[in-house]
Amino acid sequence: MTAQNPTDDRHPALTSPLPGPPPGTPGGPPTPAANPLDPAAVHDFLARTEEVSGTADPEPCPLPALVERFAALPAPPGAVVVIALPNGVRALRFFFAVSLAGHTPVLLSPSTPVSRVREVARELGACALVRAAIRTEGVTGVIRAGGADLGLFTDWPYRGHGPGQVVLMSSGTSGMATGCLHSMDALLRNARRHGRSVGQRAADTALVSLPVYYSFALVAQVLGGLVHGSRLVMAGPPFSVAGYLDTVAGRGVTLSSLTPSLVKSVVTAGGELPGALRTLTVGGQALDPSYVSRLLKLNPELALFVTYGLTEAGPRVSTLAAHREPPHRHGSVGLPLDGVEVLTRPTGTGERELLVRSDTVYRLRVGEAAPSKRGDLVEPGLLATGDVGHVDDDGYVHVTGRSSDFAMVRGEKVSTATVRRAAESLPGVVRAATRITAVDDDSATLALDVYVDSAVPPSEAELRRHLRSLLTRNELPLTVRIRPLAAGEHHK
Repeated sequence: MTAQNPTDDRHPALTSPLPGPPPGTPGGPPTPAANPLDPAAVHDFLARTEEVSGTADPEPCPLPALVERFAALPAPPGAVVVIALPNGVRALRFFFAVSLAGHTPVLLSPSTPVSRVREVARELGACALVRAAIRTEGVTGVIRAGGADLGLFTDWPYRGHGPGQVVLMSSGTSGMATGCLHSMDALLRNARRHGRSVGQRAADTALVSLPVYYSFALVAQVLGGLVHGSRLVMAGPPFSVAGYLDTVAGRGVTLSSLTPSLVKSVVTAGGELPGALRTLTVGGQALDPSYVSRLLKLNPELALFVTYGLTEAGPRVSTLAAHREPPHRHGSVGLPLDGVEVLTRPTGTGERELLVRSDTVYRLRVGEAAPSKRGDLVEPGLLATGDVGHVDDDGYVHVTGRSSDFAMVRGEKVSTATVRRAAESLPGVVRAATRITAVDDDSATLALDVYVDSAVPPSEAELRRHLRSLLTRNELPLTVRIRPLAAGEHHK
């Protein structure tokens, strides 16, 4: 499959008419010199986006005023702005305002600990932080704007990437403060391709119940709604089956996206979906074929799409129209999107690693060095996924394994390397090891063994307090064991 001309699938309303040569990046493909977002299109999109909570914005701020606020930041063009807000219109307004002001937005979970926010910001060279309430040492000049606090980081030099860029954090799979630099143009292109593959249209009402700080929700759902003209309904997390079904029925939702663990919750609770729901897409991990079959049997009119992607790819890669396929194909993740090619190469262990070639692959790693080879660039536009699988004779992609550096814990991807690194940052800890115990095909529990070589080793309570200051809830190990360093072992 050959890549299409990138301009073929830009939404006309989102294409900037401003001329200028692309700045490019050494070793990477060129990107537009101007932001492809159109302020009027973004304004209209936000106006047709609503929240399930029904809570009015307590401090509304017009988009142009917010854009001016960010444009006035004492920072170079394309400076990184960290946004850690709950799912909702406010988070989207800040995301788009930062981008329209010529800076680089990066979304983080609103529950990210203060010390973790600072580490991410330092590694990215961020200039500013947006949070519901800022009580972070090292952030100055805090003001209230658009219903959130905005403050400046002052302890490191700012890094600029030029206009029209976005940093997507690697969903916890590549490190504590590792991100991928994408152009907004490429993300919009990926959103349009994904939307075409699942039949998204302007008449759809799309429910966003997944966190927008993950690339699946941000690109496939939020930017997908923007480029296709769909109406958005913002919900959760947290997720409950009863709340989900009530929202779908009560808001006339026609398009929804869930992770496999959430699909399993829905099926276990009965599995029948409201008749208004025309399309359900599943992403984030492979869905067990038995659940595909059960969901289709319970909902014979449903268009069910199983998708595959990863943040580094931009992010969506392939789509399976499961409702149109025979059962023997329900274990695949479908055909590559237009303009995407999936290849394989030997791993040296008898398996084959999946490679993705696309003009939406990330341009540059930013932040700290990734602790694993997952998501490395083989060359510009060609991504080594770290996933094991094959492409069958009919072109369908099959994922049979994944990198050993991460696992699904309580339904979310967790980097075991990040957990180990957090533990090893505590004085007295020489080495840490993680153990994964499978709960089912879709999730696992995480245990941590910490090896110490100190006259006064940290207690379990001290270790857990330290981990809570650096890790998100899903990254916290269920059990922790502190062990003395064995004779002959070396310090890290």
